[in-house]
Amino acid sequence: MTHFIHREADYAIRIVAYLAGKNEKIKIKEVCERLYLSKPIVIKIVHKLRRCGIIITETGKNGGIKVSPRIVDLTLYDVLVCMGFNSSINICVDKPEECELNPICNITYFFSNIQNQIIDQLKKAKVKDFIFEDRELESLY
Repeated sequence: MTHFIHREADYAIRIVAYLAGKNEKIKIKEVCERLYLSKPIVIKIVHKLRRCGIIITETGKNGGIKVSPRIVDLTLYDVLVCMGFNSSINICVDKPEECELNPICNITYFFSNIQNQIIDQLKKAKVKDFIFEDRELESLY
């Protein structure tokens, strides 16, 4: 089954939520350990998030990653779009002209409403409301 939100996008939200709770640069190794993620996937996600301006990266001995100052307004939808999120529930919603039944089809209308509600909720959900606290993460160890 194909998931509406792919694992990589889910991890991206977790990474940004973790970084949003920090006031300093964090090493990728720490992100991997705290969030139980592999280094290759974190590096891949960090690269995408950096290209979108969601996080800032610094290389070198004192390097690390941190969230962009725009975190205040950043939504889950922003992170998902950065990761290539396709909000389409089905093709009829995206391309109603390709459906012969469109003029009379209530199914398309139903799916369109669901899709719009999901997108609206994702746009309202601020990353800052999902911050991971160290004490919460430590309780998992």
